[in-house]
Amino acid sequence: MSVHQFHFSNRFRFLGDLEIENSIHKTKLDRIHSGKPIFELVDSNPTKMGLEFPPSVLTHIFSNLNVSVYEPIPEGMESVREEICSLYTSRGIPTNPSDFHLTSSTSEAYSFLFKLLTNPGDEVLTPNPGYPLFSFLVGLENLNETHYQLKENKTNGCFVYDAETIANSISTKTKVIVLVSPSNPTGSKTTETFWKQWESFGIQIPIIVDEVFEAYDYSGDPHCLPLNPSFPLFICHGFSKMLALPQAKLSWILNLSPKSIRGEIQKKLSFISDTYLSVNSFIQLATKEILPWRSMVQNRIRTRVMRNISICNEFVSQSQKIKKIQSPEAGWYYLFEFDVEQKDEVMVIKILNETGVSLHPGTWYGFSHNRCVFVISLITEEETLEKGLSLLQSFLK
Repeated sequence: MSVHQFHFSNRFRFLGDLEIENSIHKTKLDRIHSGKPIFELVDSNPTKMGLEFPPSVLTHIFSNLNVSVYEPIPEGMESVREEICSLYTSRGIPTNPSDFHLTSSTSEAYSFLFKLLTNPGDEVLTPNPGYPLFSFLVGLENLNETHYQLKENKTNGCFVYDAETIANSISTKTKVIVLVSPSNPTGSKTTETFWKQWESFGIQIPIIVDEVFEAYDYSGDPHCLPLNPSFPLFICHGFSKMLALPQAKLSWILNLSPKSIRGEIQKKLSFISDTYLSVNSFIQLATKEILPWRSMVQNRIRTRVMRNISICNEFVSQSQKIKKIQSPEAGWYYLFEFDVEQKDEVMVIKILNETGVSLHPGTWYGFSHNRCVFVISLITEEETLEKGLSLLQSFLK
């Protein structure tokens, strides 16, 4: 009898060395274990920032649910899709419940769409700077991630989606283009002007628009979706940011593709969904009672973000060692750049050791190693943010 050696999937070869401990995380743990304080300026979990969905409301809603009967519906309960459909109707985007598929997260939505639209070895175009999770979502589907660059306005520091730049980044292997609007962490948006230019190119490659930060759009040209796209278009959204409920695990795929292909797309997505059946009945049954609270939740978050933008702007204006980057037009993150020669990861560790202030280096999000960019979460509690920036100000003197 032959003995066969055990092997892991080849996917892991393309995800980097998972055994290497992140030096910034290790520094933070060492500081915590030694009893020294941490001023966390990068946590974007609303349930830890005093912005959680009212717990007493959740308790009341879930205590009155009848979940004794299970109905496995691949697309998700029609009553839930009707509720979500009404959200888009209120935004002036005509949809039908049959255009939606519920998923447990936007990450799962990506997984379903990659299964629908790609074959192993195909390329997925993602924004840079952008969210580092994409490299794992793409890699775990045996796909290759390539980037298009967000265009930086050197005058005001804004990063914008440029249709021509994206079009010029397409290769023969490109099968999906991902747009995040508003983006993480730059706050860039797909505007009406962007979509008009994109439509003029006649490109038929499917596009996924991730609009989880859609409710947090503060200034500039607004985030926009094309109403009648000539190309396959999929929208991902969910309760995580909309309702400050990352633990709820309810998201969706909205299929806005041309009607000539929409039906076939929905059939194939239903097959994928039926294979996994991951969205639990509890959150679906609670949706009708949860959704009316979104205005209250979003107003609290927007108030926190706007106050923190003012705090960050004041901090930047008082430091000669920080290069000006424009206040974000959308999203939950603030960017600023040190005018120093050192690499950002080295600076993050140095700041952490000397002040206890925890920042994210811009290189984690795709910023050039030749720049010293830092990322701050704008849902940080104001007192923590003010204390952390005060310590950072002292560090810079």
